[in-house]
Amino acid sequence: MRIDLHVHTRERSSCAHSATEDMIRAAIEVDLDALVISDHDRLVPRERLRYFNVKYAPFRVFGGIEVTTRGEHILVLGVDDPEIEGRYWRYRDLHDFVWERGGFLVIAHPYRFNPHQIGVDLEAFPPDALEVCSRNTPRSAELRIRELGEELDVPLLSNSDAHHVSDVGGYYNELDREPRDIEALVSMLRAGAFEPMAPVEVGACSRWW
Repeated sequence: MRIDLHVHTRERSSCAHSATEDMIRAAIEVDLDALVISDHDRLVPRERLRYFNVKYAPFRVFGGIEVTTRGEHILVLGVDDPEIEGRYWRYRDLHDFVWERGGFLVIAHPYRFNPHQIGVDLEAFPPDALEVCSRNTPRSAELRIRELGEELDVPLLSNSDAHHVSDVGGYYNELDREPRDIEALVSMLRAGAFEPMAPVEVGACSRWW
């Protein structure tokens, strides 16, 4: 099962240019099987997720969120709590909030904002995964991200970070089976039951997969 865990839509992300249903259709056209809508600091309403999953079945649509913290952007999966929305979080507080609710926390596009260091304390508050490839992850940082993943003993993900339909496809993660719900997806990611994939033209970012 091919899934992109990091997609933005114009309904909830001011920086996005394409609507949710356009993103879903684009994903279907490039042979993805599922995606996670992870808008900036806003969750997708549950009723909308149900609607998309009925209308576009067997394609799967999951809800997530990209949270703004003081230092980094954090992808969060498995937390459907409105308290997470619309806040400028301290990373340690977000980390506690997510882990207390059994969620999954990913450092999105590491080294994008600071090419020299990660802007949050990963030793004291380790994430569940790192995003090693995306359209906004610096290619020059790939080796450092891989080394950091080994140091923290966490898996690496590949996602589009799409903001427009033209960004969808290429970057995704190949799951070894279809998750029945978001909790099952989180369990699979936590267990490393996937393989990250990237376009051939990315070069070094795909050769080691």
